Amino acid sequence: RMRAGKMKRRVTFQKSESHRDQMGQVIYVWSDLATVWAEIRAISGRERMSSGGLYSEATVRIWTRYRDDITTANRILYRSPNVRGQVYGIVAVIPDVDHTRLELLCKGGIFNE
Repeated sequence: RMRAGKMKRRVTFQKSESHRDQMGQVIYVWSDLATVWAEIRAISGRERMSSGGLYSEATVRIWTRYRDDITTANRILYRSPNVRGQVYGIVAVIPDVDHTRLELLCKGGIFNE
């Protein structure tokens, strides 16, 4: 069971939205959906090897309170005072049995603003 104290990072869920520019071209932009408390942990190489499929793509696990509006179409933006912003693509969304929290398997990269 997760204690709230473990969730000490602020992450922002983002969703992709499309609109047309003046030339009629469709442009996709990321907009903020919600900023929440989360726990972020790296997935070890050993974990990734032993469990195969799902974990092989993922680099981090993020836990947060349950939401029903998060899918693999969303992404997660994480900024901290001493780290360059990072964007995580969501590989899998795994709710717990009671729907009290979400485990998100993500792959990450550096985000330059």
